Amino acid sequence: MALKPEHLKHAKAALKSMSAQREKRLTRADFVTGLIKDIHAKMTAGFSLDEICAELNKTLPDGEQFKVNTFKTYVRRARTQAGITPTRSWTRRTGPAETRIQTVPDKGRTNGQKEDPASDFRDQGGDL
Repeated sequence: MALKPEHLKHAKAALKSMSAQREKRLTRADFVTGLIKDIHAKMTAGFSLDEICAELNKTLPDGEQFKVNTFKTYVRRARTQAGITPTRSWTRRTGPAETRIQTVPDKGRTNGQKEDPASDFRDQGGDL
């Protein structure tokens, strides 16, 4: 069976109407990404993410509301994608961690002779 040029016209028209009919659904991550500048502005104004999440949940339908931890994850990802720095530093470390080096007395070595690296590991019952 040979197709006629009018079939091509009908197929193109069907494809055009199909793309116009379907509405793209917004994921919750996309929802937060679209609001990240407003969310960041509220955080800068002193609101916590818990308060912002509660306020946004009032506008969403029952099945689509955010849990606070999920919302925080989406905000962190959206902030990273948008290049927005956090409003405060989350680390409590004030400087680099202090390293503790224990010296091992010489075990009959002469100066310049290195210890066998295999002696640093304990025998754990198998080949390393």
